[in-house]
Amino acid sequence: MTIAISIGIFLSIILFVEAGYYCYQQYFSPKNRALKRRLRGASARLGDAEKTPEILRQRKLSEMPWLHTFLGSLQNLGGLEKTLQQANSHMPMGAFLLLSGLLGLGSALIVALLDYSLIVALGCGIGAIFLPWFKIKMQRASRFKEFEAKLPEALDLMARALRAGHAFSVGMKMVGDEFSDPIGPEFSRTVEEISFGIDVPEAMQNLNDRVVSTDLKFFVTALVVQRETGGNLAEIIEGISRLIRQRYELLGRVKALSAEGRLSGYMLFAMPFIMGGVLFWLNEPYIRVLFDDPMGHMMLGGAGFLMVVGGYVMKNMCDIKV
Repeated sequence: MTIAISIGIFLSIILFVEAGYYCYQQYFSPKNRALKRRLRGASARLGDAEKTPEILRQRKLSEMPWLHTFLGSLQNLGGLEKTLQQANSHMPMGAFLLLSGLLGLGSALIVALLDYSLIVALGCGIGAIFLPWFKIKMQRASRFKEFEAKLPEALDLMARALRAGHAFSVGMKMVGDEFSDPIGPEFSRTVEEISFGIDVPEAMQNLNDRVVSTDLKFFVTALVVQRETGGNLAEIIEGISRLIRQRYELLGRVKALSAEGRLSGYMLFAMPFIMGGVLFWLNEPYIRVLFDDPMGHMMLGGAGFLMVVGGYVMKNMCDIKV
């Protein structure tokens, strides 16, 4: 136990030093002089015939150059970077990983210093590591949900623009100008890609990759088919908007019918905590064994794991796809 605490303290010191260096590079470095050096060297770099200027928008993985290069070489972290972009998080991936590591080590050390067992300390540390990931996933899901809620209004605006004689790109630009995040910036980025010469189907597919939405897939597929076979695009867009609104109406009915099952799931999930609190208030020594005895720690860990699995199963049972 002492060796594990010593190793955790050593790793924590390394991460805190790394965090201090990152903060210095982020907030206290002479950025103005660096910017001037980049501007002075811009003409020389552009004049080099052997190098091609980078025109694609690149996202920084870290403010530290060596960490940016290292994270860029890890192909298996591409999913994490894509998730951060879809959640519209401005936190670089290096800072995200550093925050996760600090939370994990800090939680494990705090639990270990409170004289809990090594298994409990490791479990708390692993759980704390994934807290930023869960936060990003929730932010990503909320952003996609808001996108789907605003999509019918955006399609109606595009249909009215097409009926007024505007081009398709102009209609998308109107959506980008009139709507707030997330649908406005995403459509504006698609218009920028089209303006830079990317084909409309490819730009729409990029939009479909950035936003995971079944309704958006309907719109992109219908647009690609219309460009190949022809047809009245305004009527097609209005039909998709009407279909999305009908889906939301049906989804509301399904949620109303499944409300009883979801409420039962919430009550079953909260019942152990309520009963534990009541027993702790009525007979504290009886419940204190779970927190003082190592076997009680294992029982709490197993119960927590089974509750998480049961909650996941109940959520999938009540989550009816429409």
